[in-house]
Amino acid sequence: MLITDIARYLLPAFFHSSLLPSSISSPSSKINIVPLPAHSTTGDGSTPLCLSHNFTIYLDEASLRPHVSPKDLVLAIEDTRAQLASLAMTYLSPSHGDEFFPRGDSKCERYLERLDVHMSDYDGSTIFDQAILSVEERPELEAYHLDIPLTGHAKIIAKGPLGAYRALTSFQTLWYTHSSEGEGEGSGRVVYAPFAPYEIDDKPAFGWRAVLLDTSRNYFSVDSIYKILETMSMVKLNVFHWHITDSNSWPLVLTSFPELAREGAYSPKEIYTEQVVEDIISYAGQRGIDVLLEIDTPGHTAAIALSHPEHIACFLSTPYKHFAHQPPAGQLRFANQETTEFTSAILSDVVDLAKSRYLSTGGDEINSNCMLEDKDTKDALTMNGWDLDDALDDFTKKTHATLREKGVTPVVWQEMVLDHRAMPSLTNDTIVDIWVNSKDARMVLDQGYRIVHASADYFYLDCGQSGWITEQGGGPGWCDPLKSWSKMYSFDPFKDVKDDERHLILGGQTSLWAEQTDENNLEPTLWPRAAALAEVFWSGPDSNGKPRSAAKAIGRMHDIRYRMVNRGVRASPLQPHWCALRPDDCVLGA
Repeated sequence: MLITDIARYLLPAFFHSSLLPSSISSPSSKINIVPLPAHSTTGDGSTPLCLSHNFTIYLDEASLRPHVSPKDLVLAIEDTRAQLASLAMTYLSPSHGDEFFPRGDSKCERYLERLDVHMSDYDGSTIFDQAILSVEERPELEAYHLDIPLTGHAKIIAKGPLGAYRALTSFQTLWYTHSSEGEGEGSGRVVYAPFAPYEIDDKPAFGWRAVLLDTSRNYFSVDSIYKILETMSMVKLNVFHWHITDSNSWPLVLTSFPELAREGAYSPKEIYTEQVVEDIISYAGQRGIDVLLEIDTPGHTAAIALSHPEHIACFLSTPYKHFAHQPPAGQLRFANQETTEFTSAILSDVVDLAKSRYLSTGGDEINSNCMLEDKDTKDALTMNGWDLDDALDDFTKKTHATLREKGVTPVVWQEMVLDHRAMPSLTNDTIVDIWVNSKDARMVLDQGYRIVHASADYFYLDCGQSGWITEQGGGPGWCDPLKSWSKMYSFDPFKDVKDDERHLILGGQTSLWAEQTDENNLEPTLWPRAAALAEVFWSGPDSNGKPRSAAKAIGRMHDIRYRMVNRGVRASPLQPHWCALRPDDCVLGA
C-alpha cells in the first residue's frame, strides 16, 4: 500500500490568482488537460520526465499552522499516488508514445521524486467546506499554480485545499505509461510526462459547472451516483444538480414524511434514505462538488398523490396532454394554504438535509388546466380573490421563506420568471436555470436575475433519443437532434450579454433527463460530452471572446475519454480509434 508522507516544507513562491492572464497560450497537443488551463507553458517533448518509483507527495506543514491537515485533501493526495501507480493510459499517437523514447527502450534521463503542496492562505477549511461556499467565492478558491521542472521538486501553490485538489487533478492528467520489451536497463514500464517542464496557472472562468441527473423517472443506484461524482471531479465539474423527485416516483425518504417514499417510490429498494443522501453529499464535497437538491414544485408532483391525495390536483387525469406536459398528470394544489404549509414542511426537512447554500424548488411546466378544472383549487381562488398567478406568488413567497430563513438561496426554472406575471416573491437574488432555449437568457437578464445556462438547444444530454411516448411508426423527440460534444463546445456564454451584466452569468449545466436512460446506458450518454461543458465554463471564451475551436480541442477530448475508460467508465467514443491517434486528420477540411 502506498503511503503519502506529510512533511514540513515551505515553498518559495506565493500564488496571486488575480494575476492570471485571460488567454491560453499553450498548444493543446502538449497540454491534454480537460478543461484547458488558463495559462500554461511546456517543453518541446525532447526530454520526457519519468515518475520515480519512490515518488512522494508532501503537504507543507508550515502552511497549515495553526490548523491540522484537511482530511479530505490528505485522502486526495493518497488517491493521486494510487491513480498514478495503477495508470494504464498510453499516449494517443500511431506509435503510442515511442516517439518520446527514440532508442527503443523506456529509459529516462530525468525523474520526478517529489511533489510539494503549499496552501498560501489556509484557514482550517476542508475541500468540502470550500466547495459549498457561494458561487461567487469559488473561482478564487479553485485557482492554483502547478510547476513541474525537469530538475528538483514539482510544486502546487493554492490558497486552500480546493485549489490544491484541482491542481492534483491536473497533475494526474499529464502522465502516461510506456513499456518496452526485453530485459535489463531501460526495459519494463515507466510513467512519464512527455512535454516537461510544465508551468500552469489556472483559474475557472465561472463558479457554476453542473451536471443534472433525474433519479425519478428511472432510479440510479448509489454506486452509480458515486461513479458520476468521481468522473465529474476528473474534469473539475463542481455542482451535482440532483433532480431527486418528480411525478413518476418519490424515492427520497424523509424522517418526517416516510409515507412519501413508502407509497411513492418504485419499490422499497429504489429509495434514497437521509443517511444515503448525507453520504452522497459528503462524497461529493470531498471531491470539490456541491450537491444542489431539487424538489420540483408545484408541478411534477403526481407521486405525492399516492400518500397525500388531498394535496394533488388532476392525478392521472386523461388525456394527459390536457393536464400535463407528460404522463402521469398531477400537481400540487398551490392555491390551498394547507398544501402550501405541507410543501414548506417538506422543503424545511430537505434544507436541513442538504449542506449547500442553494436549493432548487423547480417551478417548470405548471399546467393551468389542471388547476382551473380542480374544484378545491377553484374554491380557494374564489375565497382569496386570486387568479393563478396570485396563488403561485403566495405559494412561492411562503415556500421560499422556508429556505431563506435558513440562509439558503432558491434556484428555479425559467418559467417562474417568464411565464407568469411579475411576482414580488421572486426576488432578484433567486438563481434562474435557462432550459427551454438559450435565447431566453436575454429576457431573464433583462429582469436582473442571475442565471445558469442549461438550455436544451445546447446542453440536454437526452436529446436525440427520439420520442418515448408510444406511437405507431415512432416519432421525434422534442429537442432532437443529439447535442454532440462539439455542439456544446460552440456555446457562447456571453452572447447578447452586456458588459455590466456579465456578473449575472454564474455558469452552465448539462442535464440528463432519464425517460430513456437507466444504469445500462447512463455513462455512454453522459460521458465524455459533459466534459465539453466543463471546458466551456472553466476555460471560458478564447482570447478574442469567442467560443473555442473544436478542432483544437478534439485531441484533448479523446485523451480525457480514454482516461475515463481506463478508470472503468463506459464513455462513448468520439471518433474511430484511427482518429483518436491522428485527431488532426479527422477535422472537416483536413
